[in-house]
Amino acid sequence: MRSSTARAFILGGFLAGSTLSLSAQGAGRAPAPLSTTPYDRWTADQLTKPGSLGNFGNHNASIQKREAGALPEIHAGFAHFMMFTGGEGSFTVGGDIVDGPDGKKVVKGGDTQKIVVGAMYHIPINTAHWVVPNPGSTVTYWVTNINIEKP
Repeated sequence: MRSSTARAFILGGFLAGSTLSLSAQGAGRAPAPLSTTPYDRWTADQLTKPGSLGNFGNHNASIQKREAGALPEIHAGFAHFMMFTGGEGSFTVGGDIVDGPDGKKVVKGGDTQKIVVGAMYHIPINTAHWVVPNPGSTVTYWVTNINIEKP
C-alpha cells in the first residue's frame, strides 16, 4: 500500500508542477520568505504532518490538517491544488457558503464526495470548498496555493 501511496504523491507532484509552470500568475499576498533551494523533495512521512513546505513566490505549498467542525472556505487571491494524504470524511467543492441551521457556516449545493487518500483536486479562485472529517477524526492534505496577480 505504501508503494501505491508513494506513486500517487509522485504523480500528483508531477501534475501540479506541470500545471504550475503553465498557470501561475505572479505574486499575490506576501507569504513567508522565499525558498532559495534549487528544488525540493518531500518524503511520504512529511506529506502527512501539518506545516509549511515552502514559499516559491507565485505559489506555496503546505500540509493542512482539518478536524471535525472545520468551516468551509473560499479564496479570491489564490487557487488550490489539493491532494488528500490521510484521514476519512467528505469533501465538498462548489456551491455557496451559507449559515447552517445551528448558525455555523456550511456549503449548500456543490459536489460532495468521500475523501480518498491520493485523490487530487484543482480548486479555482472564488470556489467554495469544505473538508469535513468523520466525527472524532482528522484529515490531512497537501495543498499548493497558486497566487493570482491582483489587477
